[in-house]
Amino acid sequence: MFDTQVGQLRDNLSTMHSDLVNHQDKVITLEGKVDELSGDKLELEAKLENALDERRALLERCLSSESECEKLRTLTVELRRKLDDALSALHELGRENQTLQLETAKHVNRKWANDSEVDCCTLCQKIFSVTNRKHHCRNCGNIFCHECSSHNATIAAHKKPVRVCDNCFGELCTS
Repeated sequence: MFDTQVGQLRDNLSTMHSDLVNHQDKVITLEGKVDELSGDKLELEAKLENALDERRALLERCLSSESECEKLRTLTVELRRKLDDALSALHELGRENQTLQLETAKHVNRKWANDSEVDCCTLCQKIFSVTNRKHHCRNCGNIFCHECSSHNATIAAHKKPVRVCDNCFGELCTS
């Protein structure tokens, strides 16, 4: 009986030894998997850290872009205001240019009246004679008597004041 028990104990011991070997193999396999998973975990943590760094950089770029966008909006508003001011000034200059062109055309179209064609003062209609002499207005070019052309004024065509008729003197004084 004692031999049977010893035989059983040896069988149990051999079974346990094979179970122990199997479990040790499983432990080694599991430790290998744990090492592999630890490597994967480290790799994923590194990827996560990189992703977080990239996210931070993108957020900084986004904030910077928003700031730049706000600066550009402000600049756009300022440039629009300047454009409106420039357009307003341009229109004003255009109106002034038209006025000046009309004024220039008025002066350019004036012709020096021919002495032989005029017998009397253009303004008062007095007849010219040896004592009532003809005088050209240097501004409009018409012929007047001394009384109707006794004023002197500075005009664009001359540096010094020149003889002008009463009408031109009035125009030159008001402009």
